[in-house]
Amino acid sequence: MHDLKLGFRELWKNPGFTAVAVLALAASTVARAEEETEHVDRTLAFPAGGTLQLHNFSGDVHITGTAGKDLVIKAVRRAERDRLDHIALDIQTSGSTVTIDANKRDPGWQHDKSNNVVETSFEIEVPAGANLDVDVFSSNLDIKGVAGAERLKTFSGRVTVDAAVAGAAPRLTAETFSGGIRVRLADSVNGDVNFKSFSGSFDTQLPLTLHKAGHNRVSGAVPGAAGDSTLRFTTFSGDVHLTK
Repeated sequence: MHDLKLGFRELWKNPGFTAVAVLALAASTVARAEEETEHVDRTLAFPAGGTLQLHNFSGDVHITGTAGKDLVIKAVRRAERDRLDHIALDIQTSGSTVTIDANKRDPGWQHDKSNNVVETSFEIEVPAGANLDVDVFSSNLDIKGVAGAERLKTFSGRVTVDAAVAGAAPRLTAETFSGGIRVRLADSVNGDVNFKSFSGSFDTQLPLTLHKAGHNRVSGAVPGAAGDSTLRFTTFSGDVHLTK
């Protein structure tokens, strides 16, 4: 550790190193200065028993089920001005499905393909009975109070779900690549449980009766009255924890 500190001190004395450090700091400051923030607040009627479909690239997503009937969207968008002007937060309703696309690009926009997304963080309220279909890339998902069917997919983010409000028959499919999954369920829960992973582990507080158990693969059921509950989890390197 002493040698490491001495090495940094010697580098710091080097004018070339100092110049590079100053330039790097300046570039970082300029990059932050160029980034702007937009706030989007929308409230719209949500179809009874409908589905919220959400697509996002980066930015945390929080969804809460409520006793209300509306869909309430609060989003914070961060990017350079040019991207904010040409990449929209698009909200569409078709039948019983409301679709939110956080990166709807203008068709004729000439852009750098390596930097063509807007980081968008969401705080969303839905009626408790809503169904969710969430497909994101680099986003953490935090879902609570939703009793409808939930399909949740992220690539490099963690998934946290409080599905206790769904009672004995939650319908949940959750998938990650490098993030973990943590789910809270009601004491009365019953039904099928399936888990598969490449290098992740599975841990549960539920009284699970195993059908199959192998290397990073579990199939079983929670004893109880017959129901349509299904709990399916897939990860690459993430762990899954089920709690009550």
